[in-house]
Amino acid sequence: MGERDVRLTEPIPVVTAARPAQDRPALAVHELRPKTVLNRMRPFGSDGTGRPATAWSINPYRGCQHACAYCYARRTHADFDMNGGQEFEREIFVKVGAAQVLREQLWRRRCSTWNTPIVIGSAVDPYQPLEGQWRITRSILEVIRDARAPVQIITKNSMVIRDADILAEIARRANCAVLISITTLDADLARVMEPATPPPLKRLAAIKTLVERGVPAGVMVAPILPWITDAPGALEDLALAAKRSNTQWLCAGTLRLHPDVRPWFFEWLERERPDLLARYQRWYQYTEAPREYRRRLHDRMAMIRATLGLPSGPPEIVDPRPEQLTLF
Repeated sequence: MGERDVRLTEPIPVVTAARPAQDRPALAVHELRPKTVLNRMRPFGSDGTGRPATAWSINPYRGCQHACAYCYARRTHADFDMNGGQEFEREIFVKVGAAQVLREQLWRRRCSTWNTPIVIGSAVDPYQPLEGQWRITRSILEVIRDARAPVQIITKNSMVIRDADILAEIARRANCAVLISITTLDADLARVMEPATPPPLKRLAAIKTLVERGVPAGVMVAPILPWITDAPGALEDLALAAKRSNTQWLCAGTLRLHPDVRPWFFEWLERERPDLLARYQRWYQYTEAPREYRRRLHDRMAMIRATLGLPSGPPEIVDPRPEQLTLF
């Protein structure tokens, strides 16, 4: 591919090891009975046009077992007077009864029209391991299916294929898109950065399964980490593997470090990649990486997509129903 010779940053060999599970504290699960589930988001335009990409979000859980080192949602635990480190990873809040609360919220909105999707997983992963037991996400999807509302799911977990039956129904009745986040093809590196997530190839297989079962699905290469996942050829190989797995789009984004998240990520760097700590401290004095780096990475991903014939995201929703919604 034409981009293989582009050097955005100096590649540095990865030499690290995942933190043993026995070194992490035990999991604590807390039941949380929410008064609201459907939350309004500030609309944003992913293509720079200002066109709203989404307006509503649902997060079935607070905290995330996946323990991704860079997770921007770590700051949300401050609402519970907890930290964004191990407490975010091991103190998980389950939104019990979320489906019924959502049903009531959607009923109050029954005269509204849907021109943007409800995003499930805008903060923490709706298919983290606890979902296998609690099935909060699945119950929420059942309500969304009945409401004929569009949905967009963001996840790193192949567990999403469990709900392919409901997601296919939503795709037929309204609109559905599953974005599976894959940051690298290197399974060892993924295990260090995202210790409780399925291996990258298993996530790619999930995309292929979803598409075969009538569920629109694609890869989200995000976040891209400077000097860690952006080496020449790495993003190109990941994109090619996604194409072979029938991905329907390829979106991407660079690492953002909110001030409340930065200390925890720097702590991870000091433990796993001390050779990069000073570089990141220089680059991430603010939330974003330097503008020039982001521009060059944007151009690189644009060339990759053009080479493979892939769009940058799911198609825009066109609501075919001008009449009132019949929810239940």
